[in-house]
Amino acid sequence: MPRLGLTTALAAMLALGSLAQASTLAIHGSTTVSNAVLVPHKADIEQASGESLDIVSNGSGRGLADLVAGKADMAMISAPLAAEVAASNAKTPGSVDPAKLVAHQIGETLVAFVVHPSNPVKELTLAQVTDILSGKITKWSEVGGADQPIVVVAATRGDGVRSAVESRLLGGASILAQARELPNSAQPIAVAAQLPTAFGVTSAASVRAGVTVLKTDQTIGQPLILVTLGPASPDATKVIEAATAAAR
Repeated sequence: MPRLGLTTALAAMLALGSLAQASTLAIHGSTTVSNAVLVPHKADIEQASGESLDIVSNGSGRGLADLVAGKADMAMISAPLAAEVAASNAKTPGSVDPAKLVAHQIGETLVAFVVHPSNPVKELTLAQVTDILSGKITKWSEVGGADQPIVVVAATRGDGVRSAVESRLLGGASILAQARELPNSAQPIAVAAQLPTAFGVTSAASVRAGVTVLKTDQTIGQPLILVTLGPASPDATKVIEAATAAAR
C-alpha cells in the first residue's frame, strides 16, 4: 500500500476507535440549563469530555424522575436540589430520596419576569412581584398599569424556575392557584408575547425578542445544576467539568 494510503487508513482507524470508545450520556431536565449551557455549547462539551450527549429538555421535576427511574444518566435542575426534591415529593410523595442524589453546580443565571411590550408597567419591586404571585395583587392598575386582570403564566410545579421563585418569594408555597400553567419555563415567553395582560415567570437564559423584561429592585439567582444518582461516574465527571468550563 502506498505510504499516503497507509497514513490515511491509520487515521481513519484511529478516528473510528475514538468514536467506539465514546459513550452516550442521557441528560434530562431543566430547559434553563439546556438553553443556558448544554445546547449552545454541546459540541464543545462533547469534544472536551469525549462523550456524546443526548439532551432532553423536559423540566427539572421530570428530569429528576427520569434519573431515579434509570431513564437518564444525569438530571438538569435550575433550583437548589432540596427545593426540587420537595416539589417532586409534593406531587408524588416519596418519589425522590434526596440521600441518593448528588448535585454538581455548573453555573448560574437569573430569573426573569416578562410582560407584553404594550404593557406600560416596566418595573416592579420584588415585594410587588410577591403580592402578584400570592394573589394579593390581581390587577395591573394596582401597580401602575391598565385596569385589567393580571394573568400569571408559569411552568408547572417542580420546574426549576418556579421552584426558585417559590423558595425565594413565597417561602416554598405554591404560586396562586389560578396561574396558567405550562409544561416548561420557556413557554411563558411565547404567551407573554401574545397576551397583553400576561405576567410571565421565566429564566433570563430563555428570554427572546417579543417581550419586555421587567426591572426589579433585586434579582433572583438560579443555580444551573447537574444531578447524579450517587457519586458521578468517570464519564459523567468529564461532562460536568466540561459543562462548568463552558458556562464561565
